[in-house]
Amino acid sequence: MSLQGLISTCLEGQDAVALAKAQAQRWEPWLAPIDVATPVGEDPGYDDDFQCLREEIDKLSGADVERVARLAEQLLKQRCKDLRIATYYLWARTQRDGEAGLADGLELLAALLERFAGQVLPGRPKSRRMALEWLASGKVLDSLSLFPEVVKAEAQRTVAALAWLERSVAAWPEAERPGLGALYGALAARLTQSGGVNALVPQNSAAHAEPTPHAALPPMSAVKSGRDLLDTGKALAGYLRDQPQGWLAAHRLLTSLRWDTVHQSPPQEANGNTRLAPPRTEYRAQLKRLYLQQSWSELLDQAERMYAEGVNHFWLDLQWFLCQSLARLGVPYEGWADIVKRDLGMFLERLPGLEQLRWSDGTPFADETTREWISQHVSGNRPLQWPSTAVAAPAVADDILALEGEALAQADSDGVEAALAWLAARPDASSGRQRWLLRLLMARVAEQYGKSDLAIHLLGELDGVAQQQGLGAWEPELGFEVKARLLKLLRQKLQRNDVDKAALGRRMEALLAALVAIDPVRAAVLCG
Repeated sequence: MSLQGLISTCLEGQDAVALAKAQAQRWEPWLAPIDVATPVGEDPGYDDDFQCLREEIDKLSGADVERVARLAEQLLKQRCKDLRIATYYLWARTQRDGEAGLADGLELLAALLERFAGQVLPGRPKSRRMALEWLASGKVLDSLSLFPEVVKAEAQRTVAALAWLERSVAAWPEAERPGLGALYGALAARLTQSGGVNALVPQNSAAHAEPTPHAALPPMSAVKSGRDLLDTGKALAGYLRDQPQGWLAAHRLLTSLRWDTVHQSPPQEANGNTRLAPPRTEYRAQLKRLYLQQSWSELLDQAERMYAEGVNHFWLDLQWFLCQSLARLGVPYEGWADIVKRDLGMFLERLPGLEQLRWSDGTPFADETTREWISQHVSGNRPLQWPSTAVAAPAVADDILALEGEALAQADSDGVEAALAWLAARPDASSGRQRWLLRLLMARVAEQYGKSDLAIHLLGELDGVAQQQGLGAWEPELGFEVKARLLKLLRQKLQRNDVDKAALGRRMEALLAALVAIDPVRAAVLCG
């Protein structure tokens, strides 16, 4: 995004330069001439304080930010008016104060350029350009990235100061003007990640390795920005989480702040991806490891921590991991899983299609397992109510189908593969009908636990056998169930990119026609 794009996005028609100059008075002590003969002073190249300043700046880590700011202020007020020193001050303030410090530094630079124009140090045009281009360096941008929450007033000051700075260098020869495109791009990406300058609550949030102890929290003060609101919410959630049965209240407080303040889906680029940065790669690996280890308490804690970082509230896989851990932690957690699913359903009702979006690197907000789970189990997110096959099947007394509850319990405790193996080894399924019912039960279990491809193969086999043996005549309800389940799963599979959509479409049309022939009234629910 260009500077003009930032101005249009942030300032909403305000005069950018006038807005920046309104802050100029506070920099007057910094702009006073060094002396009458040499208003800008002498080049600080051999000044001991300037050398100390550069040594701190050059450190790869552990730079004394307070010392840099103090030395820079001292040099600018007492020795020289040098753009290099002003940019070092800007970095120190950004490292300490985030965008508020960046805005202060940019205002100071613009004021120096306007007051001293061609006299400002360093004297060589190339050195001036390099000094200003340092604003777009990795060191400055990395410092800004530590403070991802956008506050409207700070963003407006930053953009206004950049406009003032741009006007101050506009008269320079083109070859001597600084290129600040990387800084503009970083600010634009930061705005996008945070949901725009007018977001009620910043959608991007800083990562904190360790939660702040409650005793160390500062006293609550007036909330003056979305960032203040989010920080206060995190502190309150941390307190609630430590109380008996306080997890649900803490979780819903954060989801209210992070979900209920989002009113539209993130915009997509031409390639279909959003501009949102994906979750850290190690996070995915960590969650999968904890899930396989069945470390449910730790999985819950880590998923909740990750949710509060960055733009991870759009990472819907986290909700799947949350519900898997809650369902296995016993009372009261298992009951809270249903509430979490309902909350997610309401969020997705407001932002339809969110689960189909992708991060900036092309990876999905929700992987295939999560999308199927959303489609099947998340309340409030079902576009159609499928007929209740459990009620429709006239086999309540059938010994085979009566095993479903036991099979589901085994899938919960030992995994779906173990449950399917237990069903396959049943010695009492000797007749053809019993074996057919057993396969139907296996398909039900596979579908409920996200094994969609397996369920499709099982249901396809069942449908083929039913047609060969005339099942529609002697078990019409079960025949309807098989076709309805198969149609549902094929519609879900059609959303994937790696399938033959034409072939799937023909197969679904044939299934729907057969369902209409069996029961037109119930089949009407399945018609799009």
